[in-house]
Amino acid sequence: MIIKSSLVKSFFGLGAVRLLSIPLSLMTSVILARELGPESFGQYSFIMSLVAIIVLPVSAGLPQLLTREIAAYLNQKNWALYRGVLHTAHLWVLISSLAIIGLYFLINTTTSVIPEENKWKLLSIAIFMILFQGLGAIRDGAIKGLGKPIFSETPSQLIQPILVIITYFILSSLNLLNVKTAIMSQVLIAGVVFLIASWIFYCLQPLEKKFSSAKYKLKAWVPALIPFTLLALVGTFNSQIGIVVLGLLSSDDQIAALRIADRGATFVALSLSLVNIIIAPHIVRSFQSKDRNGLQRLAKQSARGAFCIALPICFILILAGERLIDIVFGADYAPMSYYPMIILALAQLINVFFGSVGYLLSMSGYANDALKGHIIGLLSNIILCGLLIPQYGALGAAIGISVSVLIWNCVLSYLVYIRLNVISLVL
Repeated sequence: MIIKSSLVKSFFGLGAVRLLSIPLSLMTSVILARELGPESFGQYSFIMSLVAIIVLPVSAGLPQLLTREIAAYLNQKNWALYRGVLHTAHLWVLISSLAIIGLYFLINTTTSVIPEENKWKLLSIAIFMILFQGLGAIRDGAIKGLGKPIFSETPSQLIQPILVIITYFILSSLNLLNVKTAIMSQVLIAGVVFLIASWIFYCLQPLEKKFSSAKYKLKAWVPALIPFTLLALVGTFNSQIGIVVLGLLSSDDQIAALRIADRGATFVALSLSLVNIIIAPHIVRSFQSKDRNGLQRLAKQSARGAFCIALPICFILILAGERLIDIVFGADYAPMSYYPMIILALAQLINVFFGSVGYLLSMSGYANDALKGHIIGLLSNIILCGLLIPQYGALGAAIGISVSVLIWNCVLSYLVYIRLNVISLVL
């Protein structure tokens, strides 16, 4: 009963943190969109998406691996391997991030591979963020492994956006807020948040670990990291590819249009995100007890509950979306963001309609099947964005992203039926 109560408390607490992070993230976008204007806001969005991809060789899959290994070593009281896996993770992040930063500046100064457009020059500032993001990933995974998921999410989901908002307000009041200072602020705040997360981590660590010498199991850790890395790669590329391809093939204002559209459409899928957090342990319990009927009821009821919330939000965005964009982000964004937002909102409504297909597979031991579906979706996303963006800009990106969402949901829904004999759709 105590374990169940702790699980419920953690899941609802984590859901509350993520729920609070959404308006904070939206407020950050609103400040920048209004202060910078479409072109500069587009440049900012492109660079931040590019950094999210560049950091993947440093940290992709690392939080998940650390969560699993640290939880196991904590349970076994194996402090030697506990210290060893942390030392290895820190060493990897430091070496790989510094190597990438050094390689970037070497290429930038000795070749003409990197374009000379204004937005690409901003990468020379933003590239330093990968070091702090990599170290932050270690803290995130390690704190989760200690069984404190709320503490792991708070620095990045709450503290960081609050610090960013405060900094942007100060810069704006001093007439110093521009795309360069916005990115510089992100780098500095990433460092501050890492220090805060480090303090939290060291406060939570068991004292016993101090009295053991580190031991290492590289032959076990490296292969174990690969599936986690692949999942992180596919997930990040799926979420960022539209912005990046727009940055390569279209104009900066079209990047801004897609970013605003995506911010609006995110609210449609919010209910499913929260449902996934809540039902995850129940999926595991039903699967392990071979309760197929219970799993079917859980899938159907959770999908219907999420859809009932998502549907009116989608209708509001369709009927009043242009006016809302005008009020929140400014008149410059309304004409170019409205139709991409409608397309993305409908795609997210379809996503909710299919239910928790990814969680049903991954929580039931079929994570590889979930990965296959996402890879198929990613490939279709890249192909469609590459074909449609040159002619249609943000609208083409929205269409490409939406079709890929439909494709991977169809694939995952089919796999859920084949593997679990469960129909996850709302109907």
